[in-house]
Amino acid sequence: MNRIMILLMFCFLLPTWGVEAAERKKKDKQDSVKVETEYDKLFKGPGCETVEGMITLHKKDGRVYFEMPLRLMGKEMLLGSTVEEISDNNEALVGQKPHTPLHIYFTKIDSAVQMRYVYNVSISNDKNIQRAIETSNIGAILENFPVKCMNNEKDAVVFDVTDFLVSDREEIDPFDPNSASTYFGWMLRISKFKKERSFIGDIKAFEDNISVTSHLSYGVTMRALGMFEYQTDKPFTALVKRSLMLLPEKPMRPRIADPRVGLFFSGKMDFTTEENRMDVVYYAHRWRLEPKDTLAYERGELVEPIKPIVFYVDPNFPEKWTKYIYMGIEDWNLAFEKIGFKNAVQARPFPTDDPEFDPDNIKYSCVRYAPLPVENAMGPSWVDPRTGEILNASVFIYHNAASLVYNWRVLQTGAVDPRVRGIKLPEDVLGESIRYVVRHEIGHCCGLMHNMGASSAFPTDSLRSVTFTQKYGTTPSIMDYARYNYVAQPGDYEKGVSLTPPILGPYDYHAIRWAYQPILEVQTAEEEVPILDQWVSEKIKDPMYRYGKQQFTWPQYDPRALAEDLGDDAMKASANGIKNLKYVMENINDWVDADDKDYSFRSAIYYSILMQYRQYISNVQPIIGGIYLNEKYVGDPFPVYQSVPKEKQKEAVQFILSAMGDVEWLDNEDFLKNLPIVGSPASTWRKTFLSSLITSAPDLALCCSKSEDPYTQEEFLTDIYAYVFGPTMKGASLLDWQREAQITWVNTIIESSEINAKDKSGNGGVAIAGTGELSYTQLVEREWQEFLLHAPEAVRAQYAQQAPVLGIGFQDRVRAEFPSIAPIYYEFLLKTQKQLQRSRNTGDANTQAHYAYLLKVIQNAMKIE
Repeated sequence: MNRIMILLMFCFLLPTWGVEAAERKKKDKQDSVKVETEYDKLFKGPGCETVEGMITLHKKDGRVYFEMPLRLMGKEMLLGSTVEEISDNNEALVGQKPHTPLHIYFTKIDSAVQMRYVYNVSISNDKNIQRAIETSNIGAILENFPVKCMNNEKDAVVFDVTDFLVSDREEIDPFDPNSASTYFGWMLRISKFKKERSFIGDIKAFEDNISVTSHLSYGVTMRALGMFEYQTDKPFTALVKRSLMLLPEKPMRPRIADPRVGLFFSGKMDFTTEENRMDVVYYAHRWRLEPKDTLAYERGELVEPIKPIVFYVDPNFPEKWTKYIYMGIEDWNLAFEKIGFKNAVQARPFPTDDPEFDPDNIKYSCVRYAPLPVENAMGPSWVDPRTGEILNASVFIYHNAASLVYNWRVLQTGAVDPRVRGIKLPEDVLGESIRYVVRHEIGHCCGLMHNMGASSAFPTDSLRSVTFTQKYGTTPSIMDYARYNYVAQPGDYEKGVSLTPPILGPYDYHAIRWAYQPILEVQTAEEEVPILDQWVSEKIKDPMYRYGKQQFTWPQYDPRALAEDLGDDAMKASANGIKNLKYVMENINDWVDADDKDYSFRSAIYYSILMQYRQYISNVQPIIGGIYLNEKYVGDPFPVYQSVPKEKQKEAVQFILSAMGDVEWLDNEDFLKNLPIVGSPASTWRKTFLSSLITSAPDLALCCSKSEDPYTQEEFLTDIYAYVFGPTMKGASLLDWQREAQITWVNTIIESSEINAKDKSGNGGVAIAGTGELSYTQLVEREWQEFLLHAPEAVRAQYAQQAPVLGIGFQDRVRAEFPSIAPIYYEFLLKTQKQLQRSRNTGDANTQAHYAYLLKVIQNAMKIE
């Protein structure tokens, strides 16, 4: 019975199984024919190149497409440009990132993807305020990309970015606003994009970034501001690598900047609930340096960082420079070892066995060679704008950096060091100097700003001490512009006096500690502040650890924070430097005659001698009207500002005036007779020194207003007058240079008092209170502001980034108005006229004719039109 039942059931089900089998066979046949999606259609064919990474990139028919995962929507990134190749490196350098990267993120709304700019400048510790900040600062849309399709997995969108990457966008163009062609920002460049000659190049993708190379062509026109067009539509092409970098998922804990320690910074508006106002908080720029073994670090052992600071060295450097470049980079390990890190800074060659290495990729920091006849080097960096974490840094060494260090060594130490008395520096001396230049720029790449006040901590006399200079070199910080020991005198080098900056100075160790020593016992940036304050307070009384802001203002207020100076006594230091220059001038023919048969070397070095001499005088002038400035916290043992003592200012005036009577050595006939005709540089400098001094009288106003015993403008001009007209008051016959000085005095006083200008009503008359109170330095600043007014947006933006801020950053210009001193100038013109009338018949015939001439000049100037 059971067998019969089973058989009947089998017969009943057999037709059903047959139908199902047929259906399955039909379905399998349909599945074997794949349905072609929009994604497949878009990228099918042999001409499509695809690379996979953070974002998958497709390049087809000259167009480039992003296949962006939806998980990246809303993630913050940096978008920037690096110059890969260029038709004229006067416009930018290979490897340079000319502009600050864009801080962006992407969103998808309906059928389009938006690239949005992050306006990330406001923060709050209150969730309600933070929510208000976010709704008040949504990302501005930079570009709207139509979605072409989804990928087959439906987890990424595809959109065409070609027109964005091959376009004329100033924020990511290949032009350096301060390039050599613009004379570092002073000439106007007008670029016209040539889209028909521009196209997409290579595409690359990595785990945390992608890059696309754009071939961009322009016509470049150069214009001298307010003058003439000296280059019109010159063809220009650059290969520019556009990098898109994902910012760290976990931001680094920032370190709140302190104005008493000089680090680059990013500022944010802090809408805190702990204060009754909005404040600004500044984050110091620094690498994320964390110990691999925290327990060992806490035990005081040297440990390696999780991620060291690595610089890759360009193989195109002159071979003689290479080992010194490696040394200059890794010298900074001395400072990092002091705070517990070993091998924190590493120098490596460009790898030849790593297919992913690309020196123009944002993930690699490089030291690059710039084949340009420019005497410079620089060390810019890119940071995470959320925290100040340095993500990438570059050093560029221009070819003529070698010429620059040669001039420093020969002009500042040639009288002392026999090794540098020739047309070329010995390899070890050149290498030592290149190492110093690289070390300084790596300091910038580690976040350190210039400390222009460092060298003023050293007593000038100590720079001739063997024991002192062997220990400290020329300055407490290599981040100062304190070069070589021009204070040392012949015979000092043989005794053992050091002529060079230190490898690192006390301030450099201090700044690295402040920026990088981990503070593991706290959890927030705010909790770090009392500890950081204590580190500064421990050193605050020692001038070696003082930070002196770089001054971009005219006039420069603090005479201790100057570039290219040494020691705490500018007059003594400059006097020694001038002695050394005279020695070089007297002997350089003997040093280079055999190797400079066409005198071209001597022609170039003579210009450098003139500039070095001017520098020594310029180091003294800021003492006049100077104010010592200090960043002060409660409890710090010095005032915020203090006027330079009156007697020191008077001494500086006499130093500069005396220099006018001692410049004939610049007209050395034995040296100049074989060079192209130049006239009399001595006469030029006399006029320059005296005119600059006279017109700087308005600059004393601020100093006077803050002094208990002011060196007044009247007393200042009286001292100059007494020197210039002293021989006249004694009835002496005047020397040629003394007559020249009096002519300069009269012409400058007339111009400054504007007695022959028209008044505001347009009527003829004596307009004493005009704009004649502008000093030479103020006129320079006015010209600079006029330049900025007409400059391209990129130039103005860069200047704005450098604009000083209160406390943190560069030295701000003090905004203060004082009465015009045109009446004082006029008073001295009348005084001069009376003296000339009394003395018109004294002295020899040339002197009397000179007095008659000056009286006529004054008479003509005082005529009422």
